[in-house]
Amino acid sequence: MYRISFFIVLMTICLPAFSCEITMGYRTSARLPLIAAMPSNQGLYKAIYQRAAQNINCKLVIKRAPKKRIIKLLNEGAIDFYPGYGFNQARSEFTHFFENGLTSHSVVITHRDVAKIDNLKQLENKVLLKPYGGRKSAIEERDIMVRYGQDLGIADAIKVIEKKQADFFIYNKASIDYYLAQQPKAQIKIHDCCYLAKPMHFGFSRKSKHYESSLNPNYLPEQAVSVNNVPYLVNEGSVASAFANAVKALAENGVIKQLEQQYYSAALDSEQPASSDISATKH
Repeated sequence: MYRISFFIVLMTICLPAFSCEITMGYRTSARLPLIAAMPSNQGLYKAIYQRAAQNINCKLVIKRAPKKRIIKLLNEGAIDFYPGYGFNQARSEFTHFFENGLTSHSVVITHRDVAKIDNLKQLENKVLLKPYGGRKSAIEERDIMVRYGQDLGIADAIKVIEKKQADFFIYNKASIDYYLAQQPKAQIKIHDCCYLAKPMHFGFSRKSKHYESSLNPNYLPEQAVSVNNVPYLVNEGSVASAFANAVKALAENGVIKQLEQQYYSAALDSEQPASSDISATKH
């Protein structure tokens, strides 16, 4: 505890200080232990980003709304960042991606009666369940059906899978392991077959009043756009840069790892997601 406090004091001294509000947006449903269902905002995301904001003399504000609405506000700069946001080229036009100190490791979730899945090809001609606003994944390039849910939380997704109203769902391994520790009777199977663990990012709006950028002299237009190859750089004097550096410092000093262990090992209440409106569409 004293070690964490020392690092927080040290970072407060070393990082640029601002007086501002930084707004995080997230959907209404829960993703425990990262964030509870609306109206509560408790969870690991708040613990991380509130500390980072405080360390640059800013206040964290959290706005909840359906994900499609939140992403629209993010693209417009009406909210500043989304706490766990996967990179793709379309999103990078509106959003700057910074590592948030956590790891993303996706797994495939099916009904427990489904045989072991070893590769994505086995999912062809199946029905993928995903939330509205979720980024397009590689599996959607294959011949599959996609069924969408508004603000789809893991509890709602599992109910759909258990009723065999969709064939599979893709979710973060740590989050599903956490859920199953509290709901061990769920009629599902986890297939850790097809995705590697990788750093998780938060997406900061490039239209935010806190964001400033300049051209990236190291950008390689002949190569694919990626987190590390985009045409712009965040200006070091901006609030966005200071906030990202504050998050990075929390990760480097082990604070995020300690918070992660604390939240994932805590005995939290079972998830209470917002109700989901499920619809189907052909991909």
